[in-house]
Amino acid sequence: MSNRSGYANPVFTGAAGVHARPEDNEVPYYTPETTTDRFIRRISSLKKGPKSNETIEDYQQVNLRPVNKERESETGFGSEEIQLISRVERTQQYTGDIDGDDPKTPKALERAKVPKFSGLGFMILSLSIFSTLFSLLFFFIAVAKPRYQGYIHANGHLSPTTASLLSAIFAKAIEISFVTVFTSYTGQVLSKRALRKDSKGIRIADLLMKGWVYQPGSLLTTMPGLKYAGRTLLGVVILFVVLCVTFYTTAADSLVSPKLHFSKYGDVKLEGYVTLTYGNSTALASRCPAIISSSLDGPMNGSALPVSQTTCYRVHNSYQPLRDFTFFTDAWNGYRADQSIPRDQLNRRPVGWTTVGNERYYGAWLEISGSDKLNNVTLAMPHGSIVPSVRNVTLNNLVQPEMQSDFGNIDATASVLSPAINVICYKLNQTAVQWFISNNSSDTRQGLLDPEAQRIFNFDPSSSQSLSIPSEGQYLAPSFISLPPPFNVAIFASAGYTDPSMYILTAANATISPSYTLCAIRSLLTSRCSTNYLSASGGGNVTTNCSPDNQNSLSHSLPSTNHETYQSQFKDISTALAYALSLNVADAALSRILGIFATSAVPGFNPSLPSVAEALAILYANAIVLSSVGAQFGADEKTNSYAGVDPYPYQLPTTESFNARIRTVEYASGVSAGWQASFYVVLAGVMVMNVFCLVYFFVARGLVFDITEIENLFCVAFNSRSDGTAVDFSSRMARRRDGFYGKGPRGKQFGLAFHVDCEEDERFHLYKRD
Repeated sequence: MSNRSGYANPVFTGAAGVHARPEDNEVPYYTPETTTDRFIRRISSLKKGPKSNETIEDYQQVNLRPVNKERESETGFGSEEIQLISRVERTQQYTGDIDGDDPKTPKALERAKVPKFSGLGFMILSLSIFSTLFSLLFFFIAVAKPRYQGYIHANGHLSPTTASLLSAIFAKAIEISFVTVFTSYTGQVLSKRALRKDSKGIRIADLLMKGWVYQPGSLLTTMPGLKYAGRTLLGVVILFVVLCVTFYTTAADSLVSPKLHFSKYGDVKLEGYVTLTYGNSTALASRCPAIISSSLDGPMNGSALPVSQTTCYRVHNSYQPLRDFTFFTDAWNGYRADQSIPRDQLNRRPVGWTTVGNERYYGAWLEISGSDKLNNVTLAMPHGSIVPSVRNVTLNNLVQPEMQSDFGNIDATASVLSPAINVICYKLNQTAVQWFISNNSSDTRQGLLDPEAQRIFNFDPSSSQSLSIPSEGQYLAPSFISLPPPFNVAIFASAGYTDPSMYILTAANATISPSYTLCAIRSLLTSRCSTNYLSASGGGNVTTNCSPDNQNSLSHSLPSTNHETYQSQFKDISTALAYALSLNVADAALSRILGIFATSAVPGFNPSLPSVAEALAILYANAIVLSSVGAQFGADEKTNSYAGVDPYPYQLPTTESFNARIRTVEYASGVSAGWQASFYVVLAGVMVMNVFCLVYFFVARGLVFDITEIENLFCVAFNSRSDGTAVDFSSRMARRRDGFYGKGPRGKQFGLAFHVDCEEDERFHLYKRD
């Protein structure tokens, strides 16, 4: 086999020498250079010439140590070579002390120092300033929880996606810069510890700690080193920093990145347009989108509205009450099946709901009472103008759900009047009902007026059918054309203009006595309730709260308005709706249902069947909500007491203000869930450590080159000797031949400390202090 070129071990000239590589058949494996080889090479270099005059002089003054027989036998050298080696070692130590290479003297640290404001130092300081400022900013944003009402939304200065992206970019920049700054600080601490001979030095476990910071997963693969590094203060701090670095972007996304949050309730003044008075039938009919134009159809009975407009209103507003009635009967089926509801709690009887546009309106029983023959119910509904007012960005500047990526919400509770429908039903027998049937042969009413009916309905007791003006404070009694057949209904609109009631006479089964029920339907505006609107992008829910302890009711915020005013104008709407529902048509389906409800022989309210009064109230729920759209809010004494008879106190159209408690879903920073508050520790930890590192780099008198960086550590290890003064990672029990350099440290080797020293030519090397 041909000869090969010289082989270096290692390949760097001057480190291990160059030797001729033997043939493969002569040496089956490569033998590393031994400690003896290195000593011989260093002795040879010393014999060639002194490094300095000072070295020769010191060498001549050194007393030679006795020959160590054990060392002689170990190395194979004679006594003369051993003495020469000992002199060299002592000369080097003595020379080092004189030259200041001993780290106890400032000169060793001077050689390790790098300019504080060099390119590297300036970059570290700049990153520290950036990381500190922005970590402070992120922490205070998370604590302050600012709301970005006018800045972050679909049409704002920043879109939600852009804001979230910017937050993620800055969070990542803070994380990267913090890792760089903190590892630089750790490198300075460990390097200075290694350069000081009076310190404990640094261990392999200490070197691993830097890797944990910028590569947290390596903590799991270097668990043996945690046993030694985790016992020191620096190790505990680094473990905490590893935790912060691992979860910083998650914490920033949770606490800083803008997300949709409900704000706290705040008392505000809202405004709304008032274009009509409550119960204005003409204005209500004019809103209907008639398919027939006014030019094709003239006015009806002298009305300013064409027949087509009134007909349109009747058609559009007849299907919704029937739909509401269906919801009501479905609710009753559930009520009868749920036996957990006490039947004596009448206010918990089913109410049902209605819809206007995309919003669903839920009512509440303001009053529900009765006796053997009497049912008196009052159904309160939310004010119909709260939704348009809250949705009016021009007037109230509230961020709408559509502007929050269709996930926003507005929760508004308004202290305004609530429209209500009152239905009083009283049962009459065959004799008492004759008083209310028209007498074609005489002007005198037939029979006698039931005293209880007169008291309940406040009728004028006059028996004259032609009476047009009732006594003060009383109403004209209705006069129906004829008695309705069983399971049918008769309708009568009172002649008196001031009477707010429309009357319905329902006939039940003729075998039941009393078989007739007289009902008065009238509407009022009450101050005992508040209207709550919870909006969403696809609609919302509008509810009314009429509980006595409701702090948001108008009667609570404005005690002088604690009264209820019946609205006489609503009589026209209630009459038109009764005809639209075909209640006067013979054998109509709805009339038959009402007749069956009237057959109940149970005193008061039947626990398994709704009363006629409840059913009629549900049928008129949608009408009172529509009548309040654009109507007065009643937030002051003048508008609150308006009954619809006299002119409205303000010129219409106008705007009125009212009190409201509002919270909105807007993009904001802060905690979304309770457990996420633990991320404050992460943000605070990064902020505090950033401030600490910034102060350290400003206050530190100088920096040293970081020997813990892999490239620097490689060079230092490369320059290190393998004799007794060099690093002995396996204590005195192991040598290179145990495989340490090939397999890495094991067990207690992680805890062995070493120092860094500097030779005359400023080459740094590792050594283990005895």
